[in-house]
Amino acid sequence: MRASRSPALRPHLQPRHKLWLNWNGAFLMGPRYLRFLEAVEDTGTIRAAGRAVGWSYRTCLNRIRAMERVLGAKVLVTSRGGASRGGARLSAAARRLVTLFARWRREALHLSDVAFRKIMRR
Repeated sequence: MRASRSPALRPHLQPRHKLWLNWNGAFLMGPRYLRFLEAVEDTGTIRAAGRAVGWSYRTCLNRIRAMERVLGAKVLVTSRGGASRGGARLSAAARRLVTLFARWRREALHLSDVAFRKIMRR
């Protein structure tokens, strides 16, 4: 009679992470918000940034309002469209948050991967 062997764990396991920032206990932003804000900075418009992350224009506006409500500060500086073709850019506060979140997320993911590899060697 052949004993059943359990499959090796190492090739099948991968760590996954859900990282986000809270402000005074309220959700402020997660990875998709980060990608959206970076896309606003890259494209200069809310609509194009929304397309980049798969959000409708309405969803973008709702997420911006929610962030501003939690933060108590403007997230985007906007100008209306028309002949001069409007646009959007990050406020100084949002730019600092994007930098902080991106750096923290990169470091957290790196440290988690290092810890996972270390534990898997045991």
